[in-house]
Amino acid sequence: MASIFTRIHQGSIPGEFVFRSERWFAILDIRPANPGHTLLIPVAEAQYLANLPGATQAELGLHLCRLTAAVKRATGCPAVNVVVNDGPLAGQEVPHAHLHVIPRWEDDGKGFRFNGKADPALAATAGKLRAAWGD
Repeated sequence: MASIFTRIHQGSIPGEFVFRSERWFAILDIRPANPGHTLLIPVAEAQYLANLPGATQAELGLHLCRLTAAVKRATGCPAVNVVVNDGPLAGQEVPHAHLHVIPRWEDDGKGFRFNGKADPALAATAGKLRAAWGD
């Protein structure tokens, strides 16, 4: 069954489109964290970014940079959060890869901080990541 994003792209569910291209489109989030919260969505259905077709992956940076600039201009926000929930354990609610571009203002009350701690296994973890990168 087609995802909700595919159905919006195809027009069977309404959406407020920011742009459409052959491989990507952007719509406003219907439950925005802040006004102007926009979703950047690939046309290709894949749950994870890494599973998108190569040509789609290749265009991600171009569209993301242009969209973040447009969100800043349109909303007047000084900053944005770009969020990817890549899988259900990361908070992904729709099993179709997408990125959130969320406008941010000083004192907007939204917050976003990692509460990490120093990692004594940093070097070992880096080694594992370097090995995985080479695969």
